[in-house]
Order: sequence, then C-alpha cells, then structure tokens
Amino acid sequence: MTDHDQPSSIRIEGTTLLLFAFDIGFQIDLDATERLIRDATRQRVVRSRRPAPVWFDYAPPPLQLSEDCDPIEFDGGLTHRGVELLVYDFGAALLTYRLPLPSTLDGLPGLSASLYNQRAIEADARARVQRLIDTIRPAVERPKLSDAVEDYVVFAITDWDAGASPQSLLDAAGPVLARAIEAENNDLAPEQMARSLEGRMSFAPGDMAIIDWNAAILFDREPEDVVAVLQHANVELLELRMLDQELDAILDNADETLSVLIRRRVWPGFVTGRMLRRVASAQTDAAVMFEGVNNAIKLLGNQYLARLYRVTASRLDLPAWQKSVQRKLDATESLYQKMSDAASSRRMETLEWVIIVLIAASMLLPFLPWYH
Repeated sequence: MTDHDQPSSIRIEGTTLLLFAFDIGFQIDLDATERLIRDATRQRVVRSRRPAPVWFDYAPPPLQLSEDCDPIEFDGGLTHRGVELLVYDFGAALLTYRLPLPSTLDGLPGLSASLYNQRAIEADARARVQRLIDTIRPAVERPKLSDAVEDYVVFAITDWDAGASPQSLLDAAGPVLARAIEAENNDLAPEQMARSLEGRMSFAPGDMAIIDWNAAILFDREPEDVVAVLQHANVELLELRMLDQELDAILDNADETLSVLIRRRVWPGFVTGRMLRRVASAQTDAAVMFEGVNNAIKLLGNQYLARLYRVTASRLDLPAWQKSVQRKLDATESLYQKMSDAASSRRMETLEWVIIVLIAASMLLPFLPWYH
C-alpha cells in the first residue's frame, strides 16, 4: 500500500448529521401545526438523481422546520449554526444537527466516539422539542415528551480524493470505516469489522452507503434521498420501541386484571367496565400507531431506495421490533377477549341465580296466607 493509499492521507469533505428522534404525543394535526408555525414547510423526499417510483413519498408529509441557534460545543468541536426539525403526524419529532467532517478519513473514528452518547447536544435537542410542544400544544393529541430518545449519526461524504472510487476507499480504509461506524477508537476484530461493513449498497460506481445500527457512512455527491430514508427508519425504530413498552405495561398487569374479574361474586359493575375500556383503548391506540408508523412512507418494489430501506431496517432490527409489537398486539386482543368472556360469564351466572330465586319465589308464594 502506498502512502497515498493510507487512510490518513485520504482527503474527504462533507457534513456530519446527528439525528435525535423523540415521541411528543399520540397524534399531531399537521395542518393546525402549520398554522401555529408560520415558517413550516412540507417536507418532500428529494429525488435529485436516483429514479424513484411515484409512490415513494410521505403520507402525509411531515412538517419541516428550521430554527436558528448558536453552535453547540462538544468534545469533538462545534456544531454548525441552526437545527432542522421534522414533525410527523403519528406523534414524533426528529432533530438534525450538522457538524463538520474531519479533513481526512482517519479522523472519523475519533469524531464518532466523541458523538456517542453526546449529552450536551441531546440536552439541547430535548429542550428544543419541549419548546416545540409548548408552541403547538393545541395541535397535539395527548402531548407528552417521552424519556426515550433514538440518536443516529450519518457521515455524508460528498467529495473525496479524485480518481478514488468508494470501493477502493473501502478496500484501503475498511478498518477505519468500521471503527467510525462502531464509535470505537481501538482496533476491531476481523469478524466484527466484517459485520460492521456488511450492510452496504451502491447505486452506481461513484457512490456507496454503509449502514449499521449506530451510524452510516455515505460516499455520495447528492445524499439527500438516502438521508431521508435513514431519518424515517430511526423515527420508526423509536415509535416501535415506545409501542413495545406500552404493550408491555398492559400485559404486565394481565394476571392481576383477570384475577380481579374472576374474584367478583356479583354482577360486574363499573370497575369491570372501566377495566375493559382501558384495555380496549390502549389496544386501539397501539394498533392505530403501529399502522400509522408503518404506512407513513411508501417504499415498495425493487427500486434502489426501497432496497436501501430494507437494508436499513435489517441493520436497525426493525423487523424484529415489528414482530414483537404484532405479537403483543395479538396478546392484548386475547387478554381483552378473556376479560370480556370473564365478565360475560359472571353476568350469566348472576342472571341464573336471579332466575332460580324468582322461580323459587313463584312456587312458594301461593302457600303464603297473605298471598291471596
């Protein structure tokens, strides 16, 4: 390997994108939000060069906001001025901070490690989302800023050494790229390096996307469409995590709830009705949210961005989260059915005793002296 091929000598230019996804409510009226925030504009997926089918679009498109702010200092330097926000109708908000890239490829691992669990920028993001909630509160159903946050780093490299293809850069600097994706300053084992770099795709010889659970590296002159897919995938991951937690809370109390119903010896009253309504409401909310998140973006077929989304979903374990949520939705349906059956059985049993008492009374009444 020549000196020119060393990672330290590979010049790069571009932008680092630091994403923070938050859950801020059940649902958001984007039209009302747009009226509340006058400078909001509808976000559309950029189709600058890669052909995409007409159904690759948001439904409905989120609101894109830009907010001016001073650069934020962190261990690795300063962010760029300003922050971008996306507000989704299913109750999520995504903030994007932009940072400079190192001048050479070997600086990526250090920057990635400094951004891992970056508390200063996350605190700023949380404060901005809280102010956003306060501003658009009338348009948010059940507004609440969740404790959970999903962060992600995108190294968007838009220019590099002339004459070098992304594949040649991967061959020359694979260990450096793997460490940047894993936010590690130390060397990785060959098996781990191979696993970190296996989620990659290219549309043409001049571009490459390397995607993993913590970060993505894009060698792309115009990366906006790929960034849009990565943004949505991370928002989807956050919402699936939130749904999984909510369904866990329902199922954790399943035994206690059923035992309360079974122990009741009389006609099921208001307590039983409230239990059934609470479970049915939670189940409906979870199902609505699940469908809203999954149907928010249309990526179908074998087109490049659709395949890129499937690779991203695999690296973020979205299919596993979806299966978990679906399994727990089925379990809550079974729980509701058992609760309803228990309440119905108790009602039938009570009615049977009432009928027995009435029959016994009708047989005894004629023998009473005062009956006639």
